[in-house]
Amino acid sequence: MSSTITDGVSPTEFTTALALAANGVAIVTTDGDAGKAGLTVSSICSVCAEPALMLACVHAQNEFCSIAQANGVFAINLLTRDQSPLSNIFAGISEDKEANRFAHGQWNTLHTGAPVLSNALVTLDCTMQSHETQGTHIIYIGKVVAVHSHDSQALVYCQRAYGSVTTD
Repeated sequence: MSSTITDGVSPTEFTTALALAANGVAIVTTDGDAGKAGLTVSSICSVCAEPALMLACVHAQNEFCSIAQANGVFAINLLTRDQSPLSNIFAGISEDKEANRFAHGQWNTLHTGAPVLSNALVTLDCTMQSHETQGTHIIYIGKVVAVHSHDSQALVYCQRAYGSVTTD
């Protein structure tokens, strides 16, 4: 293990190091007057439980950003281990890059109208509380207004590959 104190690290050094960490995979969605959009992300986390707040980071140049900000709502759909093909579709890396993303999977809504994946491991339906640009990304904070979950194994992304986690 090596460490060096510098003014900063290169993007390659940073992403290579973080590729070693396992992250849950989620599809973040929005819908409203500004339209419907969704994308795959691995940068989500809880902020606090009271009030229930979630954080999601999205590259600022993604079309999702302007649509979600105008709609004021988003849903975080944490995927199950068998949903990696859907993750690829929403990441834009499937064979059919022009596919209607929402034509795949079973979608409905909870409270906000943002699309929620019916068989997601966990769905967190959020109203947007704030957003802030940091570097190349926008950090979204959402107040969770509805939750849906079912028992399954989580899809994770680690070392640039999908996997799952089992509990003993």
